[in-house]
Amino acid sequence: MGGLGGGLVFPILPALGPQLGISGFVVGLILSANRITRLAFDAPAGHLVDRLGGRGPITLGLLIEALGILCYSLALRVGPPAGWLLFGRAVFGVGSAMLLVGVQATALGISSREDRGRKMAGVRIAMSLGLPLGMVLGGLLAERYSDDTAFLAGAASTFAAAGIAAWLIPQVPREPRQAVSHEGLLARLRTLAGLPAFPFMATAWGFNLLIFLSVQGVMLATLVLLVQARDIRVLGLADQGSAGLVMAVMMGSASVAGLALGRLIDRLHLRSSVLLPSLFGLAMGFAVLALAQRSESVLVGVLLIGLSFNGVTLPLLALLGDVTPPSAYGRAMGVYQIFGDIGGSLGPMVGLDLCLRFGAEPVYAGLSLLVVGSLAAALWVRRREGVWRSRCG
Repeated sequence: MGGLGGGLVFPILPALGPQLGISGFVVGLILSANRITRLAFDAPAGHLVDRLGGRGPITLGLLIEALGILCYSLALRVGPPAGWLLFGRAVFGVGSAMLLVGVQATALGISSREDRGRKMAGVRIAMSLGLPLGMVLGGLLAERYSDDTAFLAGAASTFAAAGIAAWLIPQVPREPRQAVSHEGLLARLRTLAGLPAFPFMATAWGFNLLIFLSVQGVMLATLVLLVQARDIRVLGLADQGSAGLVMAVMMGSASVAGLALGRLIDRLHLRSSVLLPSLFGLAMGFAVLALAQRSESVLVGVLLIGLSFNGVTLPLLALLGDVTPPSAYGRAMGVYQIFGDIGGSLGPMVGLDLCLRFGAEPVYAGLSLLVVGSLAAALWVRRREGVWRSRCG
């Protein structure tokens, strides 16, 4: 439920922005603002979770998210709309930092080393389910009623989620308080650089940037423009409803694939065995979208992408846990999150501007080529995984 507000804006803002006189670049900046603020608040949120446990920060994060969504509604009533939308999205990012860090910390408190693939898959899928639901809610409510109705419904559902979190989320027992480290960021990165598996860690961070840049950045921000430009209709819905439904199909298929992949990568001798076929599927999905002129082709493209991108993130996350010393988990995952937020911030800004200037075809063809270019790194990971595990195990 906490992801509803993050998802509902994607089928609405790209079409609403020009109506309000907002340029494509600024719309992209608005869509990216939550990730930009997360870059600043991920570390403070982690400190808060360490001090208070997960329940309080998760509840507070949901309340802050709801306030951010209410700012979207204010943008339709009080000028300037671009300022209110940007401010609301930034506030939403503060809340989402607390929510994401709190949820993952709570999950770590109840997980064990032996089932890392399944637990990571379950947590990430649960965190992402709100996004496709928000896309459907935003697109359908905007089409049937109004954009304002969609925003108010998103705020109400997020307020409700805060109450549920305060009531149901367990307070995971914490370890005795450790001495606080005053080590700076650069010093922490230098420590990570000295680890035997640092080359793999850097590769995993890079792949996370790639996925967030392409799938959760460019694609989520521009798919409504592709649907609009090619006059594609899904189940008779107009632009926003069709885009919302198509996005939901992608995220729904990703959730189903993630559940299966979590079990599979726990059984494989080399977790990275699924990396190459997943990248091939991802590249094919972007290529299909670049050429798609009918709703059936668009659905095939998003299904390929949805079935593939978790095959990149999940094995690398599990392997990151395998080769990283437990004492460095926090630092490694912190940098992993930062790279994802960088990609997710740049994707909408660059993607929307390029799509409005040159059209969807070269943008999606470029994404396909970008993924193809990463195959060499994936092959290197596949060949080196056994060496890293023997050194670190």
